[in-house]
Amino acid sequence: MNQKSNTDIILSVVSLYGEKKDSAPLNNLSIDIKIEERIYKLIRLDDEQYYILRKNSISIADDNDCLMYLSTSIDTIYSSLSKMYVVLKERFGESGLYYDDWKGAFSFPFLIYFQKGEKYFSYLLNIYNFRSFIEFKISKLIDVNDQNLRQDIYYEPFEEFSKKDIAVFIGYIVGFCTGYFESAAERYNQFFFKTVRSNLIIFGYKDGNFFDHDYEDEDKFCQAVEDLTVFQTQQ
Repeated sequence: MNQKSNTDIILSVVSLYGEKKDSAPLNNLSIDIKIEERIYKLIRLDDEQYYILRKNSISIADDNDCLMYLSTSIDTIYSSLSKMYVVLKERFGESGLYYDDWKGAFSFPFLIYFQKGEKYFSYLLNIYNFRSFIEFKISKLIDVNDQNLRQDIYYEPFEEFSKKDIAVFIGYIVGFCTGYFESAAERYNQFFFKTVRSNLIIFGYKDGNFFDHDYEDEDKFCQAVEDLTVFQTQQ
């Protein structure tokens, strides 16, 4: 892959798939993911960049088996909202707002940019919290004039980014987050809490510990939120 800067990549992708804009994106943090002989560049997008590109994309069907496997793994932090949120925030910047604030608490949109053969491909990825889960929403960017693809349906993965490729890719991200957490946790010491009100979930960091609490009683949930809010004002 040629050595384009993140800004150059974002600008070129927006010029191909989005509305023309004069302003250049800033601080698009990234990591390179090498799987076998291919390098995927994962570049953080802000909400405006994601919104512009999302309008010219088609949704790829979720691999629920992959996510179910990750949720039961004891070797990763995937099932912890607090730990995954902190890793993504520490590595890529604060969460965006592209999520349902009743059913979720964070959203981290990205561009996936890679080369296969002589051709470059661009996909979108949004890692976001939905109820008690962390979702990996993948979309393929398409030409705005392409009349053969519909935006109101989900497509099975395409050959250049197959179902197996996606599963390995998501597994890599979760593994990366797990490894990053091991070092980040040693220096992290910032109180926070977030709520997923649809499922009575509170997660955060307090008194040296990450926590993920799931309440069955709404009154207890509301009391816990009130107590944490009071604690926050005293910091």
